Parts: sequence; C-alpha cells; structure tokens
Amino acid sequence: MPPKDPSTGEKMISETGNWNVASDFARIKIMNPMDKCEFYKDLAMFGYESIMEELIYYQIPNDVGRYKGLRRYIEELLKLCKNSKFAMKKQGTKDDLKNYEDKLKKIKDVLPSLVNVKNNQISKSMELKIISDKFDKVLEIVIQIESSIYFPLNQNHLIFTDKPEFDPHAYKKSMKERMTHRG
Repeated sequence: MPPKDPSTGEKMISETGNWNVASDFARIKIMNPMDKCEFYKDLAMFGYESIMEELIYYQIPNDVGRYKGLRRYIEELLKLCKNSKFAMKKQGTKDDLKNYEDKLKKIKDVLPSLVNVKNNQISKSMELKIISDKFDKVLEIVIQIESSIYFPLNQNHLIFTDKPEFDPHAYKKSMKERMTHRG
C-alpha cells in the first residue's frame, strides 16, 4: 500500500513504477501522430517539408506533394482520434472526438473533387492540378479540426495534466523531515 502524505492524508503514488506504460503509450500513439500532423500540414500547405527542399529541384510537382500531404495529414488526424478515443473519460469528450473523426472521413471522401486530373494515354503520364480555392478552404477546415481535437485530449489529461508531478527528491526530503521530527 502506498504511503500517505501526513499533511494531506492522500496516498503518494509514484508514476515511475515498472508497470506504468502510460508515458510510452502517449509518446508513441498520441505524440507521434501529432508530430506527423505538423509535417503533413506543411507538406499540404507548401508541397515540401522545408524551404530547402523547395529550393532544390524536385521531381514531384508541387500540386501532387500538397495533395498527398493533405491526404496524409487527414490520415494522421484520424489515427490520433482512434488512438485516443479509449482514454476519453470526461463526459462528452468521446462524442466530440467521434464528431471530428466523422468530419475528417467526410473530407477524405471529397478529396478527389479538390483536383483536376488529366491522363495522357500516349505518354502514360498523369497531370494533377489543385483547384486552389477549394483546396485551401478544405485545408483550413482540417487545420481547425486539428486545433479542436486538442481540447478533448487536454480535458482528459493526454496533453497536459493539472496534477502535480511526483518529485522523488521532495518526497525523500519530506520523509527525512518526518523521520527527524517524529522520531
């Protein structure tokens, strides 16, 4: 049984136990997709990950890169929703996440309408051109959805927690003081 803090009477539990995998899970299943979202958002907006890639001659046309980036961006957001849904404990947050997931699926279905594709049967090539006004509106909606997804994640302490972190040095110091003063 974990020891109790004499000043508050609450149990003091270490988050560093051998069986606690929450931080690894959050890092791999939640933070990794969030990080990839930033990468794919840049790719969807600019067609390249960085300005250096854009300056270097690239064989993939900019519109193709942007389109593929938006598709990947949406897939990462869907993955983030799916990987986080089980942890939605606060009332209504699971429904919020489900609504964002449904919106993203609908957007995914309309992605082909954001581009014009021309196939050249002679050269066996394909040319893809983004319909800029439609594409940019959809991209902005997806960026808004991403921002909204963070609220239920945060409300369920998957991003920030409002509990103080366990400080082993402070715990050791308080134990030393209790032992010294109580005998």
